[in-house]
Amino acid sequence: MTDPRPHHYRFAHRELPRQVLEYGPRLASPTPDGGSLLPVVVGIWEDYGQTLPPEHRLPSHGLDCRHLQVDGHNILLVVLPAPQGATEAHFVAAVHPKGTKKVRYLTLEHGISPIDGSVDTVLGEWDANGHVNYGRGPSPVAELFVAAVVEKVTKKRFWQR
Repeated sequence: MTDPRPHHYRFAHRELPRQVLEYGPRLASPTPDGGSLLPVVVGIWEDYGQTLPPEHRLPSHGLDCRHLQVDGHNILLVVLPAPQGATEAHFVAAVHPKGTKKVRYLTLEHGISPIDGSVDTVLGEWDANGHVNYGRGPSPVAELFVAAVVEKVTKKRFWQR
């Protein structure tokens, strides 16, 4: 099993969720002028890299983001540089579900089976309490991840019926 690279893992699982949960729905909502948050996301990536030893820093090649609106939910989809290690993320999404005041942060992580070495994905979420593992995720295709995210944020739990 390949260990995650510190820059990649900590950006997707520590630094970006911290900022998403701090800034809330504003981050998931499209900017009034329709501009891109890519310079901001790249800046966060690069600033975070400066806190790491030089040998752990990674270039931002492949990093991208865009705002989407799906079924009334505002989503900031972030595409990460290609993952190599287990738990590195293919994508993350900052989601402001319609009708709520909070933002949610979901990940599609690169998974490698410790049993046979097969490659798969894991759908996860970070919140104020930590990480939630939802199990096997979709193939690492942006549209499939977005569909899984929308399904997850609209699914009512048994106590909400």
